[in-house]
Amino acid sequence: MQVLAVLIGIATLVIFILVLIKLFKKEGVGLGILGIICGLYTFIWGWINHKKENITNLMIAWTILWIISIILNVAGGVNMMEQFQ
Repeated sequence: MQVLAVLIGIATLVIFILVLIKLFKKEGVGLGILGIICGLYTFIWGWINHKKENITNLMIAWTILWIISIILNVAGGVNMMEQFQ
C-alpha cells in the first residue's frame, strides 16, 4: 500500500508542476510564487481556469489522485494504529 501511495504522490506532483507552469504563464511571477507556496491556490486556480487553459482532464486526474491519496493515507494511519494496540 505504501508503494501505491508513493506512486500516486509522484503523479500528483507531476500534475501540480504542469498546472503551475500554466499558472506562471497566465498570471505572472507573483501569483506563480503564491502557487508554489500554497498548492491549494494552484489547485483552485486550475479548476477556475480549466476550460480557458484546456486542462480539464488534467484537473480531473489531479482531483481523483488527491482523493485516492487521502484515502490511502487514512487507511495507512488506521493500520498503524491497529499495530500499536
